[in-house]
Amino acid sequence: MTELIRLLDDGGLCLGLLDPVSNIILNILALLPYDAAAAASPPAAKRSRGRSYRSLVNFVVGYFGCLTEEQAARYLYWARADLPLAVMLVQHDLYEHDAQHQPQGLDPDSARTQAAFKWAAQEAGHPAPDTLVQLMAIRLYPDAFALLKKQFAEVSLSSENVRAIHRLLHRPYDAQMTPCGTTTSTNVSADGSTITTTTVRRAAHRITSLRQHIDHTDMAAKLSSCLTQGYAQKHTLKTPCSRDACDYLQSLEMHLHGMLHHFYITALTLLPTPSGSLMRSFLMAGHCYGSMDLVSNIIVNSIWYDRHGCPLPESERTKIEQYIDILDPLSLFCVEMHSLKGLTELAALADPQLSVATCALENLCSAKCDIATMLQSSTERFEKNPFHEASMAAGHPLPLQLGELQQQLLLMPVERNKLLSLMTEAQTGGTVLPIDDVASILDMVLNRSSAPAPALVQAPELCVKALSVVSSNRSYYEKRRRWFRSKLERILKEYATLHFWEPKYTLDYICGVEESGEAPPKFHTCYHVNFMATCELRPQKTLFFAEFWLTDDDPMPSFCCTLPYPYAGRCYYGVRTARKIVYPDRAEYIGKDITDDGTGSVGGMLQMDHVYFSSEGDVELAKNLNILPSSESRYDSDSEYED
Repeated sequence: MTELIRLLDDGGLCLGLLDPVSNIILNILALLPYDAAAAASPPAAKRSRGRSYRSLVNFVVGYFGCLTEEQAARYLYWARADLPLAVMLVQHDLYEHDAQHQPQGLDPDSARTQAAFKWAAQEAGHPAPDTLVQLMAIRLYPDAFALLKKQFAEVSLSSENVRAIHRLLHRPYDAQMTPCGTTTSTNVSADGSTITTTTVRRAAHRITSLRQHIDHTDMAAKLSSCLTQGYAQKHTLKTPCSRDACDYLQSLEMHLHGMLHHFYITALTLLPTPSGSLMRSFLMAGHCYGSMDLVSNIIVNSIWYDRHGCPLPESERTKIEQYIDILDPLSLFCVEMHSLKGLTELAALADPQLSVATCALENLCSAKCDIATMLQSSTERFEKNPFHEASMAAGHPLPLQLGELQQQLLLMPVERNKLLSLMTEAQTGGTVLPIDDVASILDMVLNRSSAPAPALVQAPELCVKALSVVSSNRSYYEKRRRWFRSKLERILKEYATLHFWEPKYTLDYICGVEESGEAPPKFHTCYHVNFMATCELRPQKTLFFAEFWLTDDDPMPSFCCTLPYPYAGRCYYGVRTARKIVYPDRAEYIGKDITDDGTGSVGGMLQMDHVYFSSEGDVELAKNLNILPSSESRYDSDSEYED
């Protein structure tokens, strides 16, 4: 079949879920119906090899985000270009150090896997990336699977074998699926309408099931073999490196940043619509370390700071009451960065063996950042308050008082369990937390604390230029806030029309805006936004992603979609760039989701610092504003947000 030779260069990539050779065969046959009559050209094996290499590296980088191309190439080398095995090796190194949790490999049905396949195929110049994605997700009914297994069992494939495989791969999709059962669920909306959903389960085999019949080795054994070889050579691989220069440490930190971002979003879904002062406390002092799980710590630390740590005068509370929208994603990114510093310090204090940075980060990854159990079993040996030390390392505005609060909670299991019970009820019941109940429990804890109540310190009086900076930034924030909310409210209405079977959502608040633009001559400005919305069926919030354009005459339509939680997607957090909001798992966002401003951009004054400025307590900010009034703001133009 000479047409197969011509397809080798175009679509014969070793990208896929089987071994490299089997992937090449399947990828060529999947293209055959469309390119069988293509113009003949001599096969270019060298170029084909190069494109296969690029596709594999791009998949690993696109799937995880937190790896460099060099790291991805090393994992693929150890896996001998076996993509699923390389992914399992990365999973093992990033967060599967616990023997009870084995790497799961790739799920061909997940949106994240399919997006990475499509992007990798596009970048490698595959003529039909969607065909490759569909091939990896195909399911075969038992008879077809048995026949395909028999064809691949041959020592060498004859022309007849190839034709048989080709016929099996191109059977109509529905015909390959035999129903083996159904599940029916009924939802009744608030207006009394009923929606019935029937899910049909199919008796079918994934194409990944062919692996054990092709190479007669399961993936767990392959993983174990690779790890054994790696451990045998670890004395040559363990070379000292600085924290900033070590790719492995940077990947661990990126993965932890990604986890923390999702914990913070989860905490926001459990809070009722916050006041401006509570959102201020969330961004300034809602650190995630403490005596409980991370989400509970974030919420408790935020409410404590708002009610007891740094309560604002009523006049200032009223002034920022409506300032609940987080427009600058660096504001949330900043508190996440500080939290990770405190969490790493706490992990090192909890176990002396984790004093080395690598060990502490590995332990946090494997424990999914939850070290509360470890702390509860080791409080007796601490010479100092570990929470105070963590707060100091994190740069918390009130480290002594926060350390005392969390230490008291650790020593008061009844009150701590009451708080945890409230969190559990909200999470399992689809409700939001009763903030007043949380605050009353904290009152009881603080009444037994020996630490002095924090005293508000009067900030230096702002000079005329500094006052102008704060005023202009608040004005700019208000104008942008109104513009973005009006856009999102309109998009939500369109979403309700298109998804009429879903409950109607109402915009609650924005939690991150990213701006991107196209190169000339188009000059289109696009916005990607994360926001929370509520519906009539449940008070707990739902995270949305929206994409829309600066002007209504742009060619691409606006849209929004819900985002699933818990969610473990791509993550990247570098010094100059970072992935600061959550995107849908789609190939078109891989690469575009990493935007300017990374970890090196959170040391200075941010937009929300100006918006939330208080003359009581914000001493350092007032000093900086008076010293550097010329560096007014990151934002200096608001003409484009006219109503």
